[in-house]
Amino acid sequence: MPDIYLPDTPKGSRFGWPRPARLEEFKTRLEARGLATDRIVFQGLNQDLPIIRIPIDLPKYRLVNGRTASLQVEHLAINADLRPDLFTGDPEMWDAQEVQHELLLKLGRLSDLDDYFEDTTHKQVNPLLLDEEGFVVNGNRRLSMWRQLLHDEPQKYGHFEHIEVVVLPHATEKDINRLEAQLQIEKDIRADYSWDAQANMMIAKMERDDIKAEELCKLYKMKDTDFAQLLDMRAYADEYLRSRDKANRWSEVSSQEHTFQRLVQSRSKLSGVGRKEIFKEAAFALIDDPTAVGRLYIAIPELAANLDKVVERLASEMDLDTDAPDDGLEDLFGGGLSDESDAQQTGLIQALKDPAQRAQAREAIGDVLETERQVKKDVKKAGYLLDQCAKANSYLTAAAKEGLRPESKLTGVAKQLDEIETRVAAIRAYLAEHA
Repeated sequence: MPDIYLPDTPKGSRFGWPRPARLEEFKTRLEARGLATDRIVFQGLNQDLPIIRIPIDLPKYRLVNGRTASLQVEHLAINADLRPDLFTGDPEMWDAQEVQHELLLKLGRLSDLDDYFEDTTHKQVNPLLLDEEGFVVNGNRRLSMWRQLLHDEPQKYGHFEHIEVVVLPHATEKDINRLEAQLQIEKDIRADYSWDAQANMMIAKMERDDIKAEELCKLYKMKDTDFAQLLDMRAYADEYLRSRDKANRWSEVSSQEHTFQRLVQSRSKLSGVGRKEIFKEAAFALIDDPTAVGRLYIAIPELAANLDKVVERLASEMDLDTDAPDDGLEDLFGGGLSDESDAQQTGLIQALKDPAQRAQAREAIGDVLETERQVKKDVKKAGYLLDQCAKANSYLTAAAKEGLRPESKLTGVAKQLDEIETRVAAIRAYLAEHA
């Protein structure tokens, strides 16, 4: 790998002073007498820590930031030329701090922090919390906003040239994690953290900090079932993105929390590995373009409830190649794809993975779900039996009149007619007994 020029940050840069300069400034400022204090519950103690005023350029952003967890991996996915350890390597480096600044600005604008602080009457109220090295533990978004406003219009926003901070005493990463959870997660994770950022943060803490799932549940006051569901949602979203050649593009699914929640919940209720796989691939096809089915968080459970009818419809309409390579599906089914049902399931899974057939699949699924919705509406009517028979007659009349053409697809038609005759016989038997 060629050498990459990674400039250090000079004193006076917008993105943090060098470490020795930061520590010297802290020492000088903390020696002043009569400093106001801020009470923090830290390391299991109520601590009254001094508040100091420092230049806004001094602190550095904390790269291990839960809110930017998804944005960081997406940024690396989009910008493949960047060094892969941009956010996991040396946090002192200027290039990492600059990118983190832009990501924090993006989050700040999403939460309207920019509009709030653009009003010059809105000044700093609460001090930022820094660790002993000068990295921001709490207040990263605010700092990015203040820096940007000051940079763009220094005369208008000169009140941000110096900011108030509290420097925490020496602490372990576990101490910082507990404080972060206390200050941010407990009160506002639903408001400020997208579901994917929360999930990616949890994964990072388990992999990077070797924190067990049980400890994270306790730390962030989550039920173990909710924690497991969140990670399952992330796993499906990650699989979906990879299957669409969009690995780590988390902004593509950030608004689909309820969709992936319903996917996890609905798939767990299905039996059979093959049926579960078909359901997942069909759901992925709907996520691509939900216009055929409406609101996905409603359509996904409906897909699971009517999966057999959907499978039947798809199998009759889609181009299934049951002789194609199974791409590992034989292992999925436990080996031995010997019977016709397994071969059909394999072919259907492959067809749903085929980009050329997904639009057709969405249309068919949408038709089935809409039909079932209408059935639910009509089923309570006294004239339901007659209405359905009239509809069936209308469809068969149209099929006999318009469908008997040389180019019509005949595969599966005989099976459908056999099933229709079975249903007709059942209705006639009921009429003979009750009419």
